[in-house]
Amino acid sequence: MSDFISIKINENIIKKLKFSNEYLVLSKLNSVNTIDEYIEYLTYLFSEINQSIVEIEDNLGIGSAIGDKRDVRLSKITGVPNVDLKMMQVISDLKQYSLKIEIFLKEYRIKPGNWVLETYQNEKSKIMEYSLEPIWAYDYLEKYIWSRYDTVVLMSGTILDKNLFSKLNGIDLERTVYYSVPSPFPLKNRMIYYMPLGKMSYNKKETTFKNFVPWIHKILAKYKGSKGIIHTNSFELSNWIENDVKNERLIFHDSENKTELLRMHFESDKDTVFVSPSASTGISFDHDKSRFQIIAKIPYPSLGSQKNKLRKEANSDWYSWKTCCNLQQATGRSVRSMTDYADTIIIDESFGDIIKYNSKYLPEWFQVSIKKVEVKK
Repeated sequence: MSDFISIKINENIIKKLKFSNEYLVLSKLNSVNTIDEYIEYLTYLFSEINQSIVEIEDNLGIGSAIGDKRDVRLSKITGVPNVDLKMMQVISDLKQYSLKIEIFLKEYRIKPGNWVLETYQNEKSKIMEYSLEPIWAYDYLEKYIWSRYDTVVLMSGTILDKNLFSKLNGIDLERTVYYSVPSPFPLKNRMIYYMPLGKMSYNKKETTFKNFVPWIHKILAKYKGSKGIIHTNSFELSNWIENDVKNERLIFHDSENKTELLRMHFESDKDTVFVSPSASTGISFDHDKSRFQIIAKIPYPSLGSQKNKLRKEANSDWYSWKTCCNLQQATGRSVRSMTDYADTIIIDESFGDIIKYNSKYLPEWFQVSIKKVEVKK
């Protein structure tokens, strides 16, 4: 819900929307530094979008505004792009952004203190992205989802704590029933080996990484012939591995070519290993796509995000819970069914802190899969 109601704008999005005064729209975006300036910019952008819709529709004419299937077939047969169809897609994109900005501006005015401006820079293109995001989404979940249904069933492997989950998502505890079931997957198929090689904390990460290098080589050798994953939780650690662990099996990606290189990993006949800071959710490495995975850094939420900082300050339990959610999502990437199997090796010693202080967020079925492996550093 946070992503759905957030407003993200960057240079590529502006160019995609085909404004006639694109240079002016971009120059105004690049001058944004504060939330107030961003709100002012979105109000301006909303006006420009609606004006562009009118202009494009007038230029197309009523007849062209109908997405005629014959145009699609003709375009495919001749190989000539159909300009009208392309502009219809632009209109569709413009209308989506118009609606999104309209909803956002309405919600922002109701509760402006619940929003934070995040700025990101693409490491490859250096393009800046501006995103205004809600610190908490429970008000919007109640307004747009929960209140519209008599009964809602939520199913997840990472609810972990009924009370905290309900609080974070604006769910009335008195109207809630929570049912937890153990993992049906055989224990031997989902073992987690904890090899503490040093903490990847800010002050210790460079020293710890030096300890990692020979052991990553050993793990790769142990699983020679099998595909795998290395979860890094940051591009910085991915880059370190690329520079210091020279192994032709490793596949690295940046923020723009992830899909392409993931497909390469899946389709290759070789025993490739996908190295990524963002493969812990939403991707299924089922069966031979991954028979082992290394968690090189515990996936703590980034405190480089203002939203995450404010969430942690307001509710420290959220930070611990979210870390455990991320960790369990990562361990689940490679075991996707009753017959699937893979080993998970956690080498970040910070996992010991998770076990010691936050075990309440680690289900019993998860804890019994952990086996500590003592190593000489």
